[in-house]
Amino acid sequence: MSLFKSRMTFMSIAIAALSLGLLSQQFFPSAPSKIPHPLAKIVLPDLSDTPRSLADWAGKKRVINFWATWCPPCRKEIPAFIALQKKLATDNVQVISIAIEDKQSVQAFLEDYPVNFPVLIAGDDGIVLSKEMGNAINTVPFTVFVNENGIIQKSHAGEISLLELQELIHSD
Repeated sequence: MSLFKSRMTFMSIAIAALSLGLLSQQFFPSAPSKIPHPLAKIVLPDLSDTPRSLADWAGKKRVINFWATWCPPCRKEIPAFIALQKKLATDNVQVISIAIEDKQSVQAFLEDYPVNFPVLIAGDDGIVLSKEMGNAINTVPFTVFVNENGIIQKSHAGEISLLELQELIHSD
């Protein structure tokens, strides 16, 4: 085998391995991890450009979901968050979504898929924020569970179902 063919074979295998590693996170998400630590003081604009602090919902359990409109698993799990908010709003639970893209893209998406919970815009800083909250693999969707005292109790990387959300909310 020539040197050129050997290099091409090596490069093909390396690219395939890298691609498989990146895609595996979407198909084999990590199990929820316990990461108890205080929620950082984060202020982000909402869709009206009003600065909102995650502390605005202090005293409530918070389910914070990092997502993007271009992410198929993120889009697929939105109905679960809508259902969770509808079902548990009177139980002192608040769903908050943090979009990791620009406001215009999010607004356009939400015109077709309205939600019943606050949407905050983090742009490119969203992945960094999610990493600070325990996102060790830098993936979306990524969901964080915060107790009434502002302590991050658990996190979940990858798509999550309504049943999983309910189990994680009630497993304190």
